[in-house]
Amino acid sequence: MQRLNPYLMAARPHQWLKNLLVFAAPLAAGEIENGNTIWRTSVVAFLFLLVSVSVYFFNDLCDVEADKQHVQKAQRPIANGEVSVRFSLGIITAFSITSLIIGFLFSLGLGICLAVYVFVNFLYSIKLKRVPYIELLLVASGFVLRAAAGGFSTDIPLSFWFVTLVSSTALFLVAGKRFAELSAYRNHMSRLVLQFYSLKLLEALMALSSAVAVITYGFWLGQSTDTQTSYSAASLFLFFSGLARYRMRLQIGFGEDPVRTVLSDFWLLTLSALWAIAYGFAIYG
Repeated sequence: MQRLNPYLMAARPHQWLKNLLVFAAPLAAGEIENGNTIWRTSVVAFLFLLVSVSVYFFNDLCDVEADKQHVQKAQRPIANGEVSVRFSLGIITAFSITSLIIGFLFSLGLGICLAVYVFVNFLYSIKLKRVPYIELLLVASGFVLRAAAGGFSTDIPLSFWFVTLVSSTALFLVAGKRFAELSAYRNHMSRLVLQFYSLKLLEALMALSSAVAVITYGFWLGQSTDTQTSYSAASLFLFFSGLARYRMRLQIGFGEDPVRTVLSDFWLLTLSALWAIAYGFAIYG
């Protein structure tokens, strides 16, 4: 398989799918059919793409020496010298500043979400990635900020159930990522923070966060008077099945990269598609 352009590799294009989370609030509110909503949310997705790329470059710059000592991460473009430090600094500066300026001009709420995202992730890369439990929350916050930005930019109020659902699902994915890393690198820690975790603790955290996510999803569907009961029940079952399938994949060695874990599994893709159909009928009839 031909290797991607090193500059594109450093931008981690497969991670860009996370930015689709900005559409979660409009979809949940049944507003995605509105042309203005689609346009505004698409702008938000693009701005998060820019700012997340700047974060990826910054993180790789901070980890460049450690990555050189790692079997797999040594192939990252910045670590192996294919992408220069000067170019990386240019991308970080240009993309982060551009996204923040446009974000604040677009809406105050969006600008704040982008600013918090940059601040949290830069702080994470510099220091907080080595602080157990706090680092889990910071990584999970990236998912929540994307979803919140989609609501703020389209003037859609975010309910307690919606925020709790996104937060608990994000924590489940991040705990699963650490579980997979700890399972794979018990003798060679790919992250120093892994020494503070145990597989049992991470399993318990995954069980708790997934349970909260399923219960919250049920309450969230129930408090909406516009949903159709049969399709809502089907979407709840499929959501639970998706989390269960993901946990099974973690047990057999997948999960270090949540996006690739989903995209590489036929059943996870099938469950996701069926969930989207059931949810669409539940909300839009």
